[in-house]
Amino acid sequence: MGERECSVSGGACSTAARVEALERQMQTEKSERSRAHEKIYDRLGELERGMTAVTTQYSQIISQLASMSADLNTLKDRPSRRWESVVAALITGVVGYLLARLGLN
Repeated sequence: MGERECSVSGGACSTAARVEALERQMQTEKSERSRAHEKIYDRLGELERGMTAVTTQYSQIISQLASMSADLNTLKDRPSRRWESVVAALITGVVGYLLARLGLN
């Protein structure tokens, strides 16, 4: 007895066509799912590549911010060093003046 023959009537079963249609439908759905999965994996790959680029840019930004912070601290220290120099010069001048006045009398 063949695979598609009915044991009752000896002819082709009426459900054989339905089974074949279901098998074709399942194969079609399997192919569609495979294509959908492939698209998903492609998009995941693109996202991974994009994240790598973003991570690299982020690292560069952090590096530049650190450099800018160091430069900013240097600029903030300059006026205080100038004032220290001015105050030291004034003190030296006052002390020199006082010593000169005391030495002349």
